[in-house]
Amino acid sequence: MKKAMRQIIITSLISLFAVSPLLAQEEIPEAAMERFKAGFALIEKADKPADFLAAIGEFEAAAALAPQWADIHYNLAKLAAETDKPAKAIKEYRTYLALTPDGAERAAVEGDIARLKETIARKRKLGLPGVVFAAMPDGIWVMELSPGSRVGKTFLRKGYKILAVEDQSVVGAKLDDFFRAIETQSAKVAAAKSEEKKQPGQIPAGFMAEIGYIRSQKFMRTSQPNNVGNTVEETGPAIAFTIIPPGSGKGYLYFKKSMFHSNVIEIEEDEFEDEVLKESLPVVVTFWGSDCGPCQDFVPAVEAQGAKYAGKVKFVNVNVNENRKLVNQLAVKGVPTMMVYKGGSPVSTTTGRIDNAKLAELLQGVAAH
Repeated sequence: MKKAMRQIIITSLISLFAVSPLLAQEEIPEAAMERFKAGFALIEKADKPADFLAAIGEFEAAAALAPQWADIHYNLAKLAAETDKPAKAIKEYRTYLALTPDGAERAAVEGDIARLKETIARKRKLGLPGVVFAAMPDGIWVMELSPGSRVGKTFLRKGYKILAVEDQSVVGAKLDDFFRAIETQSAKVAAAKSEEKKQPGQIPAGFMAEIGYIRSQKFMRTSQPNNVGNTVEETGPAIAFTIIPPGSGKGYLYFKKSMFHSNVIEIEEDEFEDEVLKESLPVVVTFWGSDCGPCQDFVPAVEAQGAKYAGKVKFVNVNVNENRKLVNQLAVKGVPTMMVYKGGSPVSTTTGRIDNAKLAELLQGVAAH
């Protein structure tokens, strides 16, 4: 994993250390270079998602110390793009282009920006709120996962590595390729299952729990409720992920395409202005954390309300671990925290679990004005 993430920015490192002596002496403070080196060291030793967040923090500190250092913005963009922060990557790429208007990389960077915009649109079309991935050379890693979202209620967990979507390998794929694979393979499975007859003694691809389940290569078939209280059913097409849980062998996760869908979108701090402050509809912002116990019930309750008020209220989620600047800026004290915005201004803040009746009452009031 360490070697894999190191390879993400190895190409841009060449440009970082090939800066002209004049530029290095006059425009890049030693402190900025040290913060960059610290970030790179974190990437080299990374064995948990927090290391990548810390590396981004070091790169950001370097950029703050040397805001005209184009290559640090390029590196930030590369790292952000591969750790499911496309909005941040776009912002950093645009800064890089502004600092290097005649740069040879301009066309390539503009192409990357266009692809990142497509990535945002594709992921939102699929759904997938409450999950953060990282594109690594050895697979797609799950970096963060909300304990209460639909995807979080599958057996997919933080730290899992995804090797394939159905029969399509995602090893070495970019995140947009991964999301595209889900989209494409879901359509293929749905079409195939409409014609397929179940064969005695085999587990059909559509066999799954409503919340999903894992079977190892030595699988067990069951029609009993699974260990988290949801009933296994054998209906509807399901899409398979080939996965490797931490410290375990290869397994398979099956779930329905509908499990992706949500009226809640996940946003980054760099999208907050456009998605919240400039939104004409009332906006409900839920701040969550992957280790938040109360989020287990609260996040799905908000998600259910999101379906009820579609078109009347906009619902967004913010991962506090991935968006510390925004969390500090808004003085979010704990999770879950719900903030309601109207006309770009906050009108209420609630921290902690709200029972379903109070949540329904609160959102009814939001939609009524």
